[in-house]
Amino acid sequence: MITARLAKSVLEHEEGLNHVLIQIIPPEGSEHAVVRFLLPEGISMGEAYGASETDGSGNMLLYTLASMNELLVEIYTGEAVFCGEVSLGVVVLYTDLHGNEETEQLALPLRIAEAESAEAEEPELDEEVVNKVKALAGLTGKTARNYSDGTGSVDCTPPCKQTAFDPHYRSELEKQYRVDGSVNT
Repeated sequence: MITARLAKSVLEHEEGLNHVLIQIIPPEGSEHAVVRFLLPEGISMGEAYGASETDGSGNMLLYTLASMNELLVEIYTGEAVFCGEVSLGVVVLYTDLHGNEETEQLALPLRIAEAESAEAEEPELDEEVVNKVKALAGLTGKTARNYSDGTGSVDCTPPCKQTAFDPHYRSELEKQYRVDGSVNT
């Protein structure tokens, strides 16, 4: 059996971040499971927290199936996407000791809205999921500022990517055609 819950009810249509908590109760005799997301166009998957290993195709592999497993997965929008209702698909493929496979699927509804709109001003928060985000991501004390600014609201904007600048870097063409301005006599 699988269940999925969102940290907040709305995902911003541009540069938005949300988290999905997936709880999996595997069928008896399952040796491992593969969790796969079916994401609408424009929504991407980020970090996955929990007892999983991600392969290159975005599948999350669960090798240690106990009575219940939890995965916490970031989803985000980078570029602007269309607003409205979409569904996130969660597919879990269980494999038992004999190689037999069983599949479960779940569709999780998600509302995409503009950050400035009235819909996005007061998103509903699932406090349990938000607390798990803080705990599993190691956000405690002062580093939790990204998730709470003291007013009770949650800031789920993705962290800025830093670009390193090397002032001495020159491309091959720049090396070949660069004019320094110095005169060699």
